[in-house]
Amino acid sequence: MPNIFDVAKQAGVSITTVSRALNGYSDVNEKTRKRILKIAEELSYYPSAVARSLQGKKTNTIAFAPWLRDHIESRSFFKEIVGVLALGCLKYDLSLLVSGADSSQETSETLREVAGSGRVDGIILSDLKPEDERVALLTDIGIPFVAFGRTANYQELSYPFIDVDGAAGICTMVEYVYNQGRRRLAYLSGPFNTSYSVYRFNGYRESLSKFGIAEDPRLVVADLQEQNQIKQAVNRLFSLPEHQQPEAIIASNDMLALNVINSLTEMGREVGSKPGQTAVTGFDDLPFAAFLRPALTTARQSIEDTCGALLELLVAVMRQDGAEAKISQTNALMLGPKQYLLRPELVIRESA
Repeated sequence: MPNIFDVAKQAGVSITTVSRALNGYSDVNEKTRKRILKIAEELSYYPSAVARSLQGKKTNTIAFAPWLRDHIESRSFFKEIVGVLALGCLKYDLSLLVSGADSSQETSETLREVAGSGRVDGIILSDLKPEDERVALLTDIGIPFVAFGRTANYQELSYPFIDVDGAAGICTMVEYVYNQGRRRLAYLSGPFNTSYSVYRFNGYRESLSKFGIAEDPRLVVADLQEQNQIKQAVNRLFSLPEHQQPEAIIASNDMLALNVINSLTEMGREVGSKPGQTAVTGFDDLPFAAFLRPALTTARQSIEDTCGALLELLVAVMRQDGAEAKISQTNALMLGPKQYLLRPELVIRESA
């Protein structure tokens, strides 16, 4: 395994210079620092988080690292979560660093720099993909981290995470509108390249199968983020013959549901649970959901509970050095060691 001496030898500098470059000291020439960082990356060398801990170099700072470039619809949710995380850090005498990036490559580079610089004691990942290279990266670096979300192969891995049961939340929505007598159920989603989007869509498909409803590909539209895209999708749904038009639209998040309601209203269609109206549901229960007209029926994933669980688990991982870490949330299902699933709550309002 490469060490700091290997980096120093290849860079032609002292180990002190390597250490100061990797830890962000300003007295290292910028050109030299970049060369050292490049060599360290090529050698897959990262300063050990465990070693920093043994040396007593705690920063009392954690990083929140979302990856949001392809997910415009989730930005409102993460604006909420950043504020709640920052307040939650006060309980543990921690500071919060938010580290975002615009591409998969930039995200990896940013995480390498943040983890290797010694600026933080732990990291909260979010917006996980079904196969997410960041999990392996942080595991290799050796810095404590927890994920908000889970990969498709989480059962084969041992990383800690808190996730919200998206499949269960959507199943609850489908069952609710089904019990109202609705059978033609459309599903609108953002891109399927995040785990939460995939799990939520799986919940839709599982529910259709449970109730014996054949999946109609014309009623499923994905990759929706911009308002005009959503408006066009809704128009297409209602350009179908009347007996094939959806009686309910299950939106994978609240921002999407908001645009669906606006689109239906512009078309002169009523939203609600009465005969002749189109039911619309969302997911997240963002603050605006209760103030829409009509107010939005949605699945509530409590931001306070989620952030509390993430912080509680991360602090346990940082302090217990591999010992079993547990959380206190009563609505949590333990899937594996340090792996928890929170169940969302159905919130019934006028839109369905």
